[in-house]
Amino acid sequence: MKKNTTIKDIAKLAGVSIGTVDRVLHNRGRVSQKALDKVNQALKELEYTPNPIARSLRNNVVYTIHILIPDAKQDPYWEPCMKGVSELMDEFAAFDLNFSLHTFDPSNPKSFLEAGNKILGENPDAMLFVPLFGKESTQLQKELNDRNILSTTFNSPVWDHVHHHVGQDLFLSGRVGAKLVSNLIDNPGEIAIIHVEEAYNNAAHMQEKENGFRSYFEEQHGDYKILTLILSSKEIRNNFGTTAKKHPNIEAYFVTTSRTYEVANALHKLGIKKPVIGYDLLRENVDCLQNDQVQFLIHQAPRQQAYLGLRSLVEKLLFNKELAKVELLPIDIINSENVKSYL
Repeated sequence: MKKNTTIKDIAKLAGVSIGTVDRVLHNRGRVSQKALDKVNQALKELEYTPNPIARSLRNNVVYTIHILIPDAKQDPYWEPCMKGVSELMDEFAAFDLNFSLHTFDPSNPKSFLEAGNKILGENPDAMLFVPLFGKESTQLQKELNDRNILSTTFNSPVWDHVHHHVGQDLFLSGRVGAKLVSNLIDNPGEIAIIHVEEAYNNAAHMQEKENGFRSYFEEQHGDYKILTLILSSKEIRNNFGTTAKKHPNIEAYFVTTSRTYEVANALHKLGIKKPVIGYDLLRENVDCLQNDQVQFLIHQAPRQQAYLGLRSLVEKLLFNKELAKVELLPIDIINSENVKSYL
């Protein structure tokens, strides 16, 4: 039977101290390149495979992970994310992990930054967050890196300084929406992209979808005119008639947020029947899909994104499992025929 390899065995073969081996195995503290090479060579010769569960229990370390996501009371899209986080917490309840959940106003960049700064003051071991606002998210990510705090983002991407991201390719998602729209209109014409968000100017995820949408039609032959309309929910509910009169030639609507139902209901009240493509399986969106007020929904799997993002942090801390920089999920297209299988 193969003898279990100890840190002492590795240190003896490598000709370094036990402390050096410990720093290499647990990826903490500074180690010279020469010492690192010696330890890695010894690990290879000894065919060393760590027991991750035993190691996590033996270390007797309580890891703190902070989670920062938008307030689901202000936007129900984030409710499944809460469920994903709760599922992961239950799954790893037997381990020494301390989770702390924080929320921010999804329409207010200042709220996000204040919550992020508060978490930084706690100096956690790791952080999972939704980088909803480009500038503020990049600022937070840089600060996390400067403090050597492990981090994962999900839903919206922030590519500067990122450790790990779980989500979808939002540019490709926009192109998928454009392809669906092109199949629903008879001739090239006027198409509206609608961002339902008061804080749109800071919301990188919506802009990335628009970029993908526009790129698709730029490659097509035909006189397509793409309009971008930035409207609040209140404007859509109370004033959409004015928008419709101002742009009477719109042939289809692409809504970049989960508030697709706002546009669908406004069009229905006005007696306007035009194709609507949007996002997410909110109850209101599903109702519109089943009533033929929305033709397709693009499913972003928010529960799965939150679960996988948090799981990646836990497995890195407990088992030193390597993090892939990006983990992209499939882009699911939902219509009235297959929606029940997703609910």
